Amino acid sequence: MNEATESPVQSPLLHSRDVATYLKVSESTLSRWRSAGTGPPFIRMSGIARYRIEAVEAWLTALECEHAAER
Repeated sequence: MNEATESPVQSPLLHSRDVATYLKVSESTLSRWRSAGTGPPFIRMSGIARYRIEAVEAWLTALECEHAAER
């Protein structure tokens, strides 16, 4: 493969603004969830929160199951 046809390497980690957009919440809400320990799992790298999309999806799935059990 030559350089023109190679796809760029993408990080498996998402920035908090991307996750907030994905979840349709503000970044401050996501930050509040991090502080309370109620949001999606994250990795702290030099003080910056990063997320794996798989972890965010698993967190959403767990919420869906929890709410279904409450009915």
